[in-house]
Amino acid sequence: PAPAAHPPPPAGALAAAPAAAGILQLPGMYLELSKAKLSGLVVLTTAAGHLMAQAPLDPALLTATLGGTFLCAASANTLNQVIEAPRDARMARTARRPLPSGRMSRPHALAFGGMAGLGGVGTLAVMVDPLTAALGAGTIALYAGVYTPLKPLTPYNTWVGAAVGAVPPLMGWASAGAPLFTPEAFVLSSALFLWQIPHFLALAWMYRADYAAGGYAMLPRFDPTGARTARVSLEYTAYLAALPVGCWVGGITSCMFPIEGTLFNGAMLAAALRFRRASHLQPAQQTIHARRLFFISLAYLPFFFFCLLLHQHHRNPASATLAAPLAYPPFSDALPDTAGGPGPHTVRGLAAEARGRLRERGRRLCVHEHMEAPAMLCPVAAADAVVTKVEGGLGGA
Repeated sequence: PAPAAHPPPPAGALAAAPAAAGILQLPGMYLELSKAKLSGLVVLTTAAGHLMAQAPLDPALLTATLGGTFLCAASANTLNQVIEAPRDARMARTARRPLPSGRMSRPHALAFGGMAGLGGVGTLAVMVDPLTAALGAGTIALYAGVYTPLKPLTPYNTWVGAAVGAVPPLMGWASAGAPLFTPEAFVLSSALFLWQIPHFLALAWMYRADYAAGGYAMLPRFDPTGARTARVSLEYTAYLAALPVGCWVGGITSCMFPIEGTLFNGAMLAAALRFRRASHLQPAQQTIHARRLFFISLAYLPFFFFCLLLHQHHRNPASATLAAPLAYPPFSDALPDTAGGPGPHTVRGLAAEARGRLRERGRRLCVHEHMEAPAMLCPVAAADAVVTKVEGGLGGA
């Protein structure tokens, strides 16, 4: 006998299957709209700013700061894609994004971007402080409202974008209760601003044909030989390499920061110099050097911030003294302390202890920490002696 026929599916079941598949794809599309990797890099710089303030470590505050910052970055990136969807559709690199590919509607993306922005700014305002929330809102407004419209109009959009990218570490700094107008805050924002120029110019050269197809006024579009793009990349890489020296001269870090900085700064300078010298070569060969500079720049930031935090001068909240003189007291002095500081068995106390242990373990990686030779062979001791002699000579004069 013939096998029994299967009963027909209920009405609407076939239509529900694609809808269910679409719902399952939403988290991935939201991450694409957020540019999750880029937003993760933003969170990294925010965390560095927060830790550099050396305030008592509060895990709940840090989590709220990083979560709110991620949502603000996700909102800015989503609104950017909503505005640029027609241009993205003309670029091979971006044509498969949710909006150009038709996988998500414009109103849906706009709603997600708005909710992420409200959630991020709201989290920062309620759980952190109004200043950090204002910086987050300003970042969204500048990125979506100023930087994005400028991209088809002028090559200077890269500098505007770099200024926006310099804000997240200040958000981390401010969230710890630190004042914005300080040498450390200047270093944090300057590092991000200077770093972004060679990073994004290298990317723009790699995808110059794509950007031209999309109608974006990136610098390589007006620089057929690549000489100007490479020259500007090298110039800003040189400025970035000078920053660790400025940190030591300004009393923010020990001299080991510029000494160890020769490694990662040297690598990035070498890549930028090769890109500059390749301006007379064929475009394909120039692209190889631009790609090398781009990937080295990706590895640069973690090393920069690790060494900056490792060699930053200690603050001593108990005695209100610093390892090196600065123009303002430790930030923790201005924080309310109703229980004599975090106890050793509280979450904050354990987090502070873990941070201290991690920092000391990092210091053990430094050669000068293990030197048993005469003091003048130690870079820190030698640098301190030079500074003392210079100060003595100036005083005698």
